[in-house]
Order: sequence, then C-alpha cells, then structure tokens
Amino acid sequence: MESILSQTSPPQEILVVDDASTDDLSRALAPFGERVRLIRHDTNRGPAAARNTGLQAATGDLVAFLDSDDVWHAKKQEKQLTFMDRLGLVASCTGFETISFGAAQEAWRPYGQMLSERDVAWGCYTSPGSTLIAHREALWDCGGYDPDFVRFEDWDLMLRLVTAFPGEVGYLNEPLASIHIGSNVSRPEWHESLDRMLTKHGGALHARTPELSRALSSGIAFNRAAIFAGQRRWYKTGRELLRSLQIVPAGNWPFRVILGRRFRRFLRKP
Repeated sequence: MESILSQTSPPQEILVVDDASTDDLSRALAPFGERVRLIRHDTNRGPAAARNTGLQAATGDLVAFLDSDDVWHAKKQEKQLTFMDRLGLVASCTGFETISFGAAQEAWRPYGQMLSERDVAWGCYTSPGSTLIAHREALWDCGGYDPDFVRFEDWDLMLRLVTAFPGEVGYLNEPLASIHIGSNVSRPEWHESLDRMLTKHGGALHARTPELSRALSSGIAFNRAAIFAGQRRWYKTGRELLRSLQIVPAGNWPFRVILGRRFRRFLRKP
C-alpha cells in the first residue's frame, strides 16, 4: 500500500479485494483512511474472480494490478503510462526484480516493445498480477479473467489480450516492481488449469499456425515440470522437461530464458 501511495504519479482510486481471508484487513487499512476502498468476498472465489470484482468496482479508464506480497517502484506508474501514451497501447507490462530469501535479482525477459501471441504462448513471464496496466474496457472486451482457472489465470488473460489487440500490448523492459517469490508448495490441482489452457487455446492457435500451438504445448509441459519440482517429484519434473524439449527442441524460450540463466548463474558460483 505504501508503494502505491508513494508513486510519482499516484492512482485516483485504490481498491483492495479481500477474497474471504482470515486477516483483519479493515484494521490494517484503517491508517490509510478514505484513500482505500475495501471490498470483501463472503467466500473464497480465487484470484480470477477477485480481479474481476476489482474491475467491476473500478471507475477509472485505466486499471493497474498489484498482488498483496509485491511492491511497485516509485516511478512505475509514471514511466509505464508515458510508455503507453507514446505508443498508443491498450495494455502493458513492465520488467521486474524477484526477491527470494532477501536477495534481489532482476528477471531477464528479452521481449521487444510489443508482446506477440508467440511471446505469450510460451507462458506468462511478465508478472501481470503486479505489472499490468490496461484500459478497463479492453480487459472486458476480451472477456475479463476466467474464474474457472485456479492457477495460470494471468496466462489465459494475456493470451486473449494480445490476440484481441495485436500490436497494442506492450512491454517496458525496465524493472519497476519487486516480486516476492513465495515458498508455497505447488498444488496438484494446478494441472487442471494447464489442461484448461490447452483445451481453450490449443486448437485456435494451431488454426493460425502450428508453431504457436507447439509453443503452447511446450510451455505447458515446462510449467508442469515447475509444479512437480515444487512437490519435489523429480522423476516427473525431468519427464516434463524432456517433453517440453521434444515438442520444441530448438528455440525453446523457457529453457533459454528461465533455466538457461539459472544454470549460468550456478556455474559462476565459486
């Protein structure tokens, strides 16, 4: 909340959606007074429904998102809004740094100024839960967040967004948010959302070009590997990584960008 209020270009309204947590958010937010509006769900509906609730309650043309465990850098909104205005964008994400065990590391994301279907087909690596700014109507025009996703709802949204608005969804390659990496163990039901991604988008992407559907299938296998790794199921982790490479053996984006950098960092350790 403090990182929002300290923006050089502060928002006109701040909405906090409490998805039926056990926290006493009313008390925690009381020091911020009328600058913050709290909306509470009576039952837990998941992140997609919570974001839709915020979208429905927002009154501004532009909306920005910030997950509860992350922070914005002071000039994020100023720089991102200038970037969007200059290029005439309906939405954009920014670079970010990750915070793990107190150590900060800039996330390397070699995207251009415009995000394409191919960029997003590989996976959701722009942390839109804390970096996305978009015209509210553009999000509704592409269907808003799909509440049937218990995980990867951002990936689903971003893929629909870049498809609906080609050349109008940008990426500002500057770290303007800090994303805190949690220690929660991956959950088995997350596989259901990956199945849903393939069912919902696989056929449409293949109809446009088989390359896009292969990127999606390879990206899904890579994300399955990450789920199994979070559960310390190493055989299945390796199996899914191998499957990802078998689908796209050359030019595999997650292997090059996500695993490749971690491997190089490991080799540089004394």
